[in-house]
Amino acid sequence: MPELPEVETIVRELKAALPGRCVLGVRVFRPDALGGVPVAHFRASLRGECFAGVERRGKFLVFRLTSGRFLVGHLRMTGKFALVSRPARPAPHHRVWFELDDGSLLVFQDLRCFGTLALAERLEDYPPLARLGMEPFSRRFTASWLAGALAASRTPLKHWLMDQGRIAGLGNIYAAEILFAAHLSPLRPSAEVTGTEAARLHRAVRRVLRAAIGKNGTTISDFRRVDEKRGEFQDFLRVYGKTGEPCPVCRTPIARIRQQQRSSFYCPTCQR
Repeated sequence: MPELPEVETIVRELKAALPGRCVLGVRVFRPDALGGVPVAHFRASLRGECFAGVERRGKFLVFRLTSGRFLVGHLRMTGKFALVSRPARPAPHHRVWFELDDGSLLVFQDLRCFGTLALAERLEDYPPLARLGMEPFSRRFTASWLAGALAASRTPLKHWLMDQGRIAGLGNIYAAEILFAAHLSPLRPSAEVTGTEAARLHRAVRRVLRAAIGKNGTTISDFRRVDEKRGEFQDFLRVYGKTGEPCPVCRTPIARIRQQQRSSFYCPTCQR
C-alpha cells in the first residue's frame, strides 16, 4: 500500500498541474470505486467543478474544489492517479476519468479495485479523516508528545507506529526503516521507550520520511508516480525486504518475523 512518501509524491505532482483546471465531464467505469455513492450523483456533483488545490492527510489525497467541497481519494493497494492525453478507449484498470478543460484526463486507475473516491462537504465531517492521528510533519509532532503518547501504551512499537489513529501515514516499509534508524526493536513495548529513545525515534521518523519523499517514494511492485515513473527509495532501503542480508551497520543477518500477519524486518544486534 502506498504510504506517506508515495502519496506525498503524487500530491506534489498533481499540485503542480491541477489547480485552475476544471472538470468538463466524468466517466465512471467501476461504480464500486465510489464507495456506494450513486454514479449519477457523483458525475453531476463534479461536472463544472474546478480544482483549487491538492493536499495530503495521512495516506489520503484531498482535492480541494473551488465550490468549497472536497474530493477525497485513498489508493489502498494499487490505486494511482495519472494525467494523460485522452485515449481512444479506457484501459482495463481505469476506474474513473475526469475530463479536464485543457483536453487532458485525470485518470483514477486501480489494478485490484480496492481504492476509493468520495465527496465531502467538509473534511471534519468525513469520518476516515476524522479518525487519523498526528501528522509527522506537524508542529505538534514533537519528541515530548511522542514520549508521552508511547508511555500510555504497551503495544509493540512497530504496531504503535503503524496505527493510523496515532500517527498518520506510516505503513510496513517505513515503520521498519524508522525503527532501524532509531536502533529500536519492533517488538519493544511502547511504554518501555525512554525519553532519550523517543527523541531519537522522533528524529528518525522525519529523517526517513524526508529521504523517501526526496527519492519520490518506494516502488516495490505497483507504485508509480503521476508521470508513470517509479520511485527510487527502494534502492536505499536498509532492512525492509533484506532477510538474511548483512546489516549495513554491524553485518548481522537481517531477521524477518511475523507481527499481526505482517512481516517485520530488523537487525537483532542493532535493534535489541
